[in-house]
Amino acid sequence: MNIAIIGSGLTGIVAAISLAKAGARVDLYERLSDEELVNRDRAYAITHSSRRILERIGLWPKIISDLVPFQYLNVIDYELNKKVQFHVNDLKKEERNYLSVGWIANHNKTMSTMLEFISHIDNINKIPTSVIPNTNNYDLIVAADGSNSTTRKKLKTPSLIFNYDQICITAKVLIRGMKSNEALEILNTEGPLAVLPLGGDLFQVICSQSIKKGSYNLSLPKSLFLDYLSTILPYGIEPDTIIDEPKSYPIKFLLNYSFHSGKYIYLGETSHTFHPVGGQGLNLCWRDVESLTNLVSSDIWKNKIFFIPLLYSISRLFDVLSISILTDCLVRYSRSNSNIFFIPRILIFFILDKSQIARKLILNTMTNGF
Repeated sequence: MNIAIIGSGLTGIVAAISLAKAGARVDLYERLSDEELVNRDRAYAITHSSRRILERIGLWPKIISDLVPFQYLNVIDYELNKKVQFHVNDLKKEERNYLSVGWIANHNKTMSTMLEFISHIDNINKIPTSVIPNTNNYDLIVAADGSNSTTRKKLKTPSLIFNYDQICITAKVLIRGMKSNEALEILNTEGPLAVLPLGGDLFQVICSQSIKKGSYNLSLPKSLFLDYLSTILPYGIEPDTIIDEPKSYPIKFLLNYSFHSGKYIYLGETSHTFHPVGGQGLNLCWRDVESLTNLVSSDIWKNKIFFIPLLYSISRLFDVLSISILTDCLVRYSRSNSNIFFIPRILIFFILDKSQIARKLILNTMTNGF
């Protein structure tokens, strides 16, 4: 089977490896240089669903040394001053052996390792352009060129798109009083704030705020921005130093009405882009890869390739739609300050605090999807 992939970000490159391992011949189209692909300052939360995919294609042993594991995930409702802690014992039995709720990946280290990995796979051909000269040469064409996909625009695929009235601010911060094996998700009326461990006292802060508040905080000197963070972080946890320039980007919701168009298949953020709350983005994209690989490697569909795009769309519908609703509800839950929701919020945190079954259900959903 001949497959073209447009875009070699973390989704496109994992798709290329996975499909090549399944026996396909893959042409990977990418207009950016390897240096441009590597030099992006981002961090990602990786769950066990992603770990299983990376293990299957042989990447896990290559990148595990660059990942930062965390054993505790503390979810805090800032308005209620309530906390729920998810930990390794809330995972499925087979996942507890890894002694981690999840891992934090640094983009440049992970991408460098993946680019090195594909250079040794014979049936992946990396082509330095994003334009396919002859689409008739391919059985399937996978668009993994991101939320601003030119492929999706060219094919005029309809999508539900809206911008949240928020921006996301990211910064690497040295923090005192926080364990190196824990992560935070703080829900407050300005928007969710995540604190992800990067090793030692270094953490990635991902802060969602209204455009007005976020623009104001970005204009502050670093010392005053640290003062702001100290008002949000729990007592005893103190931000010390910002070691890079805080960056910001708008937050949007994008969901394609269809995940395919003819023999084109939309993968990852080309078909769905959601709010970063809960760290679902990359994990959801890699579950797309797993679903597509399962179809391509199945003997049933090898002689009926024209069915694969439709089957892929159907197979991904429930997981993607469920995560889209879940993340959007989390954002609206976080930002709600209405008294109507006060008692339900207390009840939710009470149940999660007292019931391991409820914690296991939530953590399994956030870890493995639907």
